[in-house]
Amino acid sequence: MKLKLFVTTIAVACVAMSQAAADKVIGYFPYWSQYSQFYPKDIRYNTVTHIHYSSLLPAEDGSLAFPDENDAPNYDSLANMCAANNVKLVVSVGGVEAEGALKAIAGSDEALSTFVGNLKTWVGEHKANGVELDWQNITADDAADYAKMMNALVDAFSGVIVASTMYPLAAMEPYTAEVMNKLSYINVFIPDQMSEESSTLVPNQGGKIIAETLEKAADAGIQKSLLVPVVYFYGKSFLGATGFGSSHQGTGSGNEGYLPYKELMSKFDTPDYKVSFDSDSQSEIAVSKEEAIVFMGIPSVKAVAVNVKNNGYAGVAVYDVSQDHHEPIVSVLVTIGLELRPGVNYKAAKK
Repeated sequence: MKLKLFVTTIAVACVAMSQAAADKVIGYFPYWSQYSQFYPKDIRYNTVTHIHYSSLLPAEDGSLAFPDENDAPNYDSLANMCAANNVKLVVSVGGVEAEGALKAIAGSDEALSTFVGNLKTWVGEHKANGVELDWQNITADDAADYAKMMNALVDAFSGVIVASTMYPLAAMEPYTAEVMNKLSYINVFIPDQMSEESSTLVPNQGGKIIAETLEKAADAGIQKSLLVPVVYFYGKSFLGATGFGSSHQGTGSGNEGYLPYKELMSKFDTPDYKVSFDSDSQSEIAVSKEEAIVFMGIPSVKAVAVNVKNNGYAGVAVYDVSQDHHEPIVSVLVTIGLELRPGVNYKAAKK
């Protein structure tokens, strides 16, 4: 084979492999979805490849429990519906305020062995396809403990998914390439950039900061084909704000200033809000006489999906599936799917 043809063939193959890697669409299903009347039957399973149930709670002795025992029947329904729809079900372990228990488990060989054994039993008995470790508020001091726990999970589980969350903007030190590259994939979270304490309005999330965070992880030696950015399906409102860079008077409409994406679409049906896409941050903003809302909409999420596809990342995750709009034409999950899984039929079923 001539050298020029050989090089061209390799280049084409590399591009094909890069694009093929971006095949995951992961939806988080938090246990509290039941309180907003969203159940496993309401998930549009054709829009996702994986569902992450969030989250099992660990105790310091290595035991595990549902955060709310009333959600156990919902989990069983979720497991059955995932299996029926050929969607992988991964159980997330940890979450908010669980870092103390995880640190205690990792610091004890006996507790870690119990934890891993309990998790293997739980996965086997509850029809899960894998596990995800969600160690939040992690610091450089936790690096050794995190590595110890992840290595124990990888060594113990065979033939199932072993994933982890990652918070690179909080700390990079715990996430060494040696450990992370052993995993099935990694869900990369970017913390909210906008809060009531912020003096001026900035995007809460956007395609630009997501791209920069993914590059930071890749520059640390973590394989791009394992990295999955997490997109938030909610907006945040602030009274008196008139645009990016303006001041505000605290949180606006919604539950403590939070608005699910599906509710935003109803708000924007009226002429009260002017909605625009900010190309610099690759995020959306909606401004009315009373407030401004910062959120990720179809243009910004499409930008994330295109970046993932073009740069060989693993896919896109969303937090969470209950907050998407049910109409395909304004669904953010469908927007992701059209980029990463264009062969799927996303049309609404006829009634």
